[in-house]
Amino acid sequence: MRTSYPLLCLLLISCTANLKPADLDQLNGYWRIDKAVSPSGEEKKYKFTVDVDYFELDDQKGVRKKLKPMFNKQFNSSNDFVQFNIAFLENKCIITYDKQNQSWQEEITTLTADKLKLKDARGVVFHYVKYQP
Repeated sequence: MRTSYPLLCLLLISCTANLKPADLDQLNGYWRIDKAVSPSGEEKKYKFTVDVDYFELDDQKGVRKKLKPMFNKQFNSSNDFVQFNIAFLENKCIITYDKQNQSWQEEITTLTADKLKLKDARGVVFHYVKYQP
């Protein structure tokens, strides 16, 4: 048992993907929420959601908007958006949003060309998939 514990720790550490600033370009674009998972493991699926989150990032500063896809491959958008900054703190990639004197944070736990996971302050992990208009 004592020898297996260090091996398990090494395996877990080696499987953790560390996000790098160069990876952040993959955030740009359209993302559709797939599900949310609470810290207790409870899942909420978003099968019929029509909203898409649009991220536009330039040099660790950006804008996030909610959009509604239309049938002609266009989007219906309000002028509502939230600005954000991204910082790397203690081996974590943190998005800090600022809107009307309010700020909140989410951690990017996974970011690939087609998957995004954001964890909020309550520990809820939101799973997104890349949306192709």
